[in-house]
Amino acid sequence: MSVTILGIDIAKKKFDVALLLDGKTKHKACKNSVEGFETLMMWLDKQRVQKIHACMEATGVMERI
Repeated sequence: MSVTILGIDIAKKKFDVALLLDGKTKHKACKNSVEGFETLMMWLDKQRVQKIHACMEATGVMERI
């Protein structure tokens, strides 16, 4: 099983993700809310992601909330 890379850029109202899967990049934007994270989980499931390594931009304070 290969590890998939997920980059997260988070802001107050939304977050953007970049998924590196099989040498290709896919992008998704979601609301920064419970529903937005549920949307992300469903999207990752649709992409057939089984194991993920996620990293988050930490240039502000939003990653601590």
